[in-house]
Amino acid sequence: MQGITLRLARPADAAAMTVMQRASWLAVYGDLLGEGLLTQLAVTDHLQIWRRRLAAPGPIPMLLCLDEVVIGLLYWQPEQEGEFLTARILALYLHPGHWRQGHGKRLWQAVAMQMRRAGCECVRLWLLDGNQIGEGFYQRRGFVFDGQERTLTSLGQACLQRQMCRLL
Repeated sequence: MQGITLRLARPADAAAMTVMQRASWLAVYGDLLGEGLLTQLAVTDHLQIWRRRLAAPGPIPMLLCLDEVVIGLLYWQPEQEGEFLTARILALYLHPGHWRQGHGKRLWQAVAMQMRRAGCECVRLWLLDGNQIGEGFYQRRGFVFDGQERTLTSLGQACLQRQMCRLL
């Protein structure tokens, strides 16, 4: 019997998080950015990013595991916006082999509860323009585009992102 669990990430999870995130990146962004662009970030560099994040004080990603194998993560932090506390989603990834099975919804619901308990009143995220899979997922959770856009340069390529938000 397969067991789905939610737990906070530990430093020892960095490699599994890296592998899962890269699989999701290639499935979602491969057509948008090209697989060659995505492979410019070396696996070892990507792993070091997660190791630094997990060693630093601050937000800890919530992991979704299937029989102890990491299949998803949601990484967020609170931000003060005037007098309101907002949750900022920094990363939400699910291994493509587990899409459309309710796992992402379960991860979102657990973390949304954490956000509310932390005193956050709304949640925001930046979505890469053209990410239809992410857009559909977030819209089904009540997120809407708020009209804000930004262009970042990622691995030498300009990437348009649009902000989505929702109340908690």
